[in-house]
Amino acid sequence: MKILSTTCLILFMFLAPIVDARVSSSTKQLDRYITAKIKEAEIKPSGKSNDAEFLRRIHLDLTGKIPTLEEIEAFEKSGRGKRQKKIHQLLKNDLYFDHWGRIWVKWLIGRNGGNQQTRMGLESWVRDSLRVNKSYNQFVTELLTAAGDTRDNPAGNYIQRYNLSPTSLTSHSSRLFLGLPMQCAECHDHKTEPWYQEDYYSLAAFFSNVRSKAVYEKNARGQDQLVSWVLSDENKGSIQMPGSAQKISPRFLDGNIYRGVAQKKREALSDWITDRKNPYFSLAIVNRIWSQFMGRGFVEPLDAFGEENLPTHPELLDWLAEDFARYGYDLQHLMKTILNSDAYQRTSAKNSKNEDDKYYYSHAYIKPLSAEQFFYSMLEATGFERLQKRRNKNQLESMKREYLRRFIYLLDNGEMEEIEAFNGTIPQALMMINGPLVNDSGDHRQRGSFINYILKSYRTTKDRLDRIYLMVLSRKPTTKEITYFERYMKRSLYNDKKLAYEDLYWVLLNSAEFALNH
Repeated sequence: MKILSTTCLILFMFLAPIVDARVSSSTKQLDRYITAKIKEAEIKPSGKSNDAEFLRRIHLDLTGKIPTLEEIEAFEKSGRGKRQKKIHQLLKNDLYFDHWGRIWVKWLIGRNGGNQQTRMGLESWVRDSLRVNKSYNQFVTELLTAAGDTRDNPAGNYIQRYNLSPTSLTSHSSRLFLGLPMQCAECHDHKTEPWYQEDYYSLAAFFSNVRSKAVYEKNARGQDQLVSWVLSDENKGSIQMPGSAQKISPRFLDGNIYRGVAQKKREALSDWITDRKNPYFSLAIVNRIWSQFMGRGFVEPLDAFGEENLPTHPELLDWLAEDFARYGYDLQHLMKTILNSDAYQRTSAKNSKNEDDKYYYSHAYIKPLSAEQFFYSMLEATGFERLQKRRNKNQLESMKREYLRRFIYLLDNGEMEEIEAFNGTIPQALMMINGPLVNDSGDHRQRGSFINYILKSYRTTKDRLDRIYLMVLSRKPTTKEITYFERYMKRSLYNDKKLAYEDLYWVLLNSAEFALNH
């Protein structure tokens, strides 16, 4: 066992630099392309982000929340290559699995799709897939071909979410996995793209044989309770176009007809979708991941590849897709390639030569926080867990889920599937002003609150401001901000000057700087 462990360690030591070299090579190629385009457009790029800006951005993008005080301090003390190390570290962190688990579930079944059991099962499966860095082609294959009890194979919750509807599954899977707006061809030939209604139903025919059986068990009250579904593929099942009695045969979008057995239709479709020769598969996910990190996709909308929405940088998109496939559809390789690039790590501060740039990535594009990013960042900035330290982990997680549910409800405008970003609505502002999270954490008289802790632990105004700014904005205050606050303290009518710190804390939490990923 000792010899085996030593051998593994030696192999790891030799293999690790090879993996880093691959990422480095891909990143350099990406930057060479972007740099050439910036020069061609005669744009002056912004400089590199400072450490505080980078750390906040990378934490929001990979973990879905701002960094802790401890993480900020540790990063400041890190040595050479600390950004590359931080990216690698976060991609192995449970917070990354949780955050991107939520992202993928939202992409797969929508924010409101499915019941809690479906969502939790699918989210658990996605987290496990991310934890082992499952190749993307395998990830998609398991989703499209899932069979058996959803308790044993939670990937089946994706198929079950759409009630096994061939048309719903066709519309969604073609958009997410291929970037194609096929749903427009459900009722008629596509008006702007070369997709006919027959193409749509020929694709839907691949899902026409899947069936499911509900599994019930007695609960504590002796009542039957739905616990799972069992998915299978039967020998019977067909689909017809509206207004026609003719059965449609399964046919791929490249024109080839499937002639195999009915029970293997989903496997055949998955093989075709994930085939390296498929011109859409890699492009669609590269475009989506790029958009997630960079603020806009090469193709917009993300699921509308075609003649109507041509990519802004077709050569770079094609190269990234080929690089992604070359390295085994490795999502972490793709992410590291983007996150280590100069393009990603530029500051969001513009100059006179690039202030109008929307296409060349000469500066970081400012992104509104998603509702979930805002919520979990607010929990971090208010020291939620410090205030709830008497509760166990399960109670804490239950409270977080309930707070998040209420928060999303406040943001609801009746079209929840379209809400991706926090946009500072009036209900949210009222929640921030009167909500218990802010009030409890900002009350300097309440034991355990963040402001109470700061005032007791630090004596000078500068030290106190440093900690408050770091906690909320992940950076230290500027000299100008310190001077302004000191004047505010002197001129305020408060008998208790400690209340000024409460005001500052409230203002920072409600600032645009807190609500944006910049």
